[in-house]
Amino acid sequence: MKLRYLFIAAAIAIPAVYAWRFFASDNGPLLASGTIEARNIKVGSKEGGRVREILAHEGDRVEAGQLLVTFDSEELEGRLMQARGHLALAKANLEKMERGSRPEEIAEARAATGGDRETGFRAAEVAQTQADLERAGVEAANARRNYDRARDLRERNLGSQQALDDAETGWRAAEARVRSLQQGLAAAQARLEAARAVTTRVETGSRREDIDAARGEMMRAEGALKEAEARWAEREVRSPAAAVIEVLDLRPGDLVQPGAVVARLLETEQLYVIVYVPETRIGEVESGQQVDLQVDSFPGTVFRAHVEQVRQQAEFLPRNVQTPEERVHQVIGVKLHVEDPDRRLRAGMSADVTFAAGRAP
Repeated sequence: MKLRYLFIAAAIAIPAVYAWRFFASDNGPLLASGTIEARNIKVGSKEGGRVREILAHEGDRVEAGQLLVTFDSEELEGRLMQARGHLALAKANLEKMERGSRPEEIAEARAATGGDRETGFRAAEVAQTQADLERAGVEAANARRNYDRARDLRERNLGSQQALDDAETGWRAAEARVRSLQQGLAAAQARLEAARAVTTRVETGSRREDIDAARGEMMRAEGALKEAEARWAEREVRSPAAAVIEVLDLRPGDLVQPGAVVARLLETEQLYVIVYVPETRIGEVESGQQVDLQVDSFPGTVFRAHVEQVRQQAEFLPRNVQTPEERVHQVIGVKLHVEDPDRRLRAGMSADVTFAAGRAP
């Protein structure tokens, strides 16, 4: 009988104790525990290459932009110089086309045609050839008349055969000179037309299509230079933020593949803790809310933190996190940003946090 009463008393007492704990935790301060973490940063080079110099070591605290590793850069420097040269050439070509011909070139072209007055040396050449052709035509006609007279005299036996032959030769030569001067006139006129075209082109300047093509070539050269500059920057590996070097296992002369991780850093300026708050009390938490944080390494010291993010999706409490609530309760993750200006905290430390009763300002 006594044993029966003991079981009954236990059956009544145990739920009562759990109910007291549940309501006490709901009405008391909001407590949670978690582990301090730091953002991991993996750094490397998109180009890689042979390691020339190592300027930091594992355990060093480095600042943002601090140089960690350098690579041999002769090949990258050569590409950069070529890209700069191509851009300079493209710019010069575009400027030349946009400015048009030089005054000296225009004057030279006009000297060939004489402009509207047709007094240039090419026009003078055409005029001279035309005059020579006219004179040769007159001479050929006169030679033909001499030949006709010599032939008539020969037919009447009043002239010699030699005189007839000489007259024919003179006539044939005159005709040949006329044909030669006709060809020369055609060539001189063609040279005059070519000179006129050159003058027009020089005075007008480059075609819009050619200028657009030159501008496109310059843009292509600018893009190639930016690419070469980006590759040139990859000869160095720098820290992207203030951090502590966790892993840097390299030696001068090592060959690193492009894109390979050369160092792993911990961003100690960005310490955070993720805790899990019961769904029933998540209404007490909001972004920016102040939190007190304590760690076993510094007993009695209270560090400050604030709520950085409240996750939007609820989940079941992980097994490695302890809270006053039962594990079966649904919880919501809360990310806390830890303030550690003296840099005493380390990633991996266990932390207990107490949410302030007031709301965020």
